[in-house]
Amino acid sequence: MLLWRGAEEVSRGTGAASLGHPAIAVAWLANTARSFGRPLRSGEIVLSGSLGPIVPVVPGDEFTAEIGGLGRVTAVFG
Repeated sequence: MLLWRGAEEVSRGTGAASLGHPAIAVAWLANTARSFGRPLRSGEIVLSGSLGPIVPVVPGDEFTAEIGGLGRVTAVFG
């Protein structure tokens, strides 16, 4: 994943950065939640982790993200 604010690259990362693989991160979450007596339940939304470092957003920012195999998306924050 690559993320640009305008023409400046501001974040870069891979799914493997989340405990080696996003599925491993979800398995860790499921096991840890169960050990605390709060198992994951059917229908709950689970996010496996960020693909890169989070950056602050201010009004007027234009971000473009490129995710390998999926393409690009651009968002403008007002």
